Amino acid sequence: MRREIGSEFWDVPTINQQNRLFPESTQWYLSGRSALQAIIKDLGPARSVSLPSWCCDSMIKPFIEAGLEVHFYPVTFDGCFVQNIKLDTEVLFLMDYFGYASPIPEVSNYKGIVIRDVTHSIFSSTHYDADYYFGSLRKWCGVWSGGYAWTRDGHMLEKGEPDKGEYIKLRSRAMEEKLDYIEGRCAEKRYLEIYDAAEECLETAGVAPADERDVELARRLDVEKIKKQRRANAEVLRTSFPEWLIFTKLSEADTPMFVPVHVPDGKRDALRRHLINNEIYCPVHWPINEYHKLTEAERFIYENELSLVCDQRYTEEDMNRMVETIKSFMEK
Repeated sequence: MRREIGSEFWDVPTINQQNRLFPESTQWYLSGRSALQAIIKDLGPARSVSLPSWCCDSMIKPFIEAGLEVHFYPVTFDGCFVQNIKLDTEVLFLMDYFGYASPIPEVSNYKGIVIRDVTHSIFSSTHYDADYYFGSLRKWCGVWSGGYAWTRDGHMLEKGEPDKGEYIKLRSRAMEEKLDYIEGRCAEKRYLEIYDAAEECLETAGVAPADERDVELARRLDVEKIKKQRRANAEVLRTSFPEWLIFTKLSEADTPMFVPVHVPDGKRDALRRHLINNEIYCPVHWPINEYHKLTEAERFIYENELSLVCDQRYTEEDMNRMVETIKSFMEK
């Protein structure tokens, strides 16, 4: 087995019984983006939406393409993480970050429509404050599709037509190639180009249902293994870099997707390159894109954040290797 840490998944940890992770009314989609597009089609005559300033363009583009006016509320980090939510639009978009309970002001007096992205928090605490819920399992395990959505009142969203592109075939093939690479049967990273080609397919897929294989796997996910291993791995990283943590508390209900840290002294990009050279692939969240309108305070988190990998594929030994690699670079 190769000692690579991070990058794309190739497996799904399951058990032989169904979990209780998703409501019975959950509908399954090709991706989280596809699920969000189904929700937007269900909104009716809404004209404006408030999104967090710290977010991916895949959250922004579907609203713009649907003709909604996008506003951003500030998300900043200056020693502590703050979301300054503004209730001045017809739709409000909420999320917790990376599986940690985020400090969110009370929104019970808000009269508009609330959409909650639970991609990061699906294995953490449950929320009941939204009209729509959606997310994606692709950041947690090796499903091919894995988008999901449900509504507070249980009404059904548009399911869409099956994807006529090559997305599922490409994802399946890429995971097979990744496993071959990890287990040493292939010396080249051919899977990277295949994953990229699959992502391009999502740009035009629209609202489309998930592969039935993924629906079954999602219902049988080994939730306890995912929670236990991620929390244990995260603890190694959190205790090693306590002054870098963006989220200083990991509550008993939290299951971390990553351990997001603020790399000091403007060394984030150099450290990331060093990790890549050592076959440790930690993403940044997220690239600044053309849709963002950021203040200097809002840009800070984009320019200094690094997401340390802590998922269930890895052990304490892997985490210690990552810690040693980071510390050796920072001590130069």
